[in-house]
Amino acid sequence: MTGMLASVTSVNEAEIVLGAGVDIIDIKDPSQGALGALNTQSAQDIVNYIDGRVMTSATIGDLPSEPEIISTAITKTASTGVDIVKAGLFESVIDQSLLNIFRGKSEQGIEIVIVLFADKKPDFALIEILAATGIKGVMLDTAMKGNGTLRTILNDNLLKCFVDTVQSAGLMTGLAGSLVLDDIAPLLLLNPDYLGFRGALCRKHQRIEEIDEMSVHRVRNKIPITSSNATQLSALP
Repeated sequence: MTGMLASVTSVNEAEIVLGAGVDIIDIKDPSQGALGALNTQSAQDIVNYIDGRVMTSATIGDLPSEPEIISTAITKTASTGVDIVKAGLFESVIDQSLLNIFRGKSEQGIEIVIVLFADKKPDFALIEILAATGIKGVMLDTAMKGNGTLRTILNDNLLKCFVDTVQSAGLMTGLAGSLVLDDIAPLLLLNPDYLGFRGALCRKHQRIEEIDEMSVHRVRNKIPITSSNATQLSALP
């Protein structure tokens, strides 16, 4: 069953989406790019507030694919206590030294999700190569916000191919990229492990604005709730 990921920037926003029963709370700073990294202390505060009630993830930032930079950012992000560290590949090719970084961090017990970008024309053949490094998952997003949603950049057949390829490799798969309410039903048919949202949850549907509780519930209501989240919601005060 497909879960819901909500990206947040603060403890207050985390409280709102937790109350709505999201499956994954993602920590990022959308003002700093597609995968903008929130400062370490704020990220730790959010992780401490969530206290294991749902899965957490955090982005390492919009960084060049340089092994030393990526390695340092992964370690720093993992130090916040998040369950998953998300790293983006903004280039169409990947160097062996970077693959070695992913393998080494995975062997250290860091759960990594690699983000590919639909508007960067990703090569899905990379998925099998990435899977061999021991990462946890691969998701598809958009790098340039405001230039169309995921489904206006790639058609549903290509998105289905992505989901099937990732899942066949034994990895978690996610779809995101300026998704709106009308995207949810068609994407649920593709059976990804989760759909990711930021802009659709915010005031004026602007990703750099604060999260709006009513908008969160509009999205949540279109994604069938999982049994684990039903338990989570019943435990909330």
